[in-house]
Amino acid sequence: MINISKITSVLLYALMTISVILLVYFYKVTAGIPEGTDFDEQITIYGGILDMILYWSYVLFGIAAIAAVVFPLVRMFTRPKEAVKALISVAVVAVFVFIAYMLADDTILTLPGYEGADNVPGTLQFSGMMLWTSYLLFAGAIASILYVEVSKVFK
Repeated sequence: MINISKITSVLLYALMTISVILLVYFYKVTAGIPEGTDFDEQITIYGGILDMILYWSYVLFGIAAIAAVVFPLVRMFTRPKEAVKALISVAVVAVFVFIAYMLADDTILTLPGYEGADNVPGTLQFSGMMLWTSYLLFAGAIASILYVEVSKVFK
């Protein structure tokens, strides 16, 4: 049987090693640039290493995104009782988002001097939904804190 914790720790150390090597290389390249160097010349000197670091961050983000999706799915199928609780939580959040969507307004705004393309009903509905979702989730968090504290008094 493959020991998953050993594989993940080796993968973690490999990713950290590559990151540290890129960081040291970046500092080595940029340390010798004189202070009065023109910006365009600086970009030609260390633009390539910045590209490498940026691409490496894309790789790390991709790995993290894949892990954030795959590991909960694996856990959901290996522990079905916990999966029901997680699905109930997702359903509650979906209800909050649906209520927020119903509360959001899509009326086109009259903004003097604004000629942009974002003043359309779809964008306004979406941004209103996000605002209302934030408000509702904040109210739910405050209500749950109050419930816990009040329930402690009556125990």
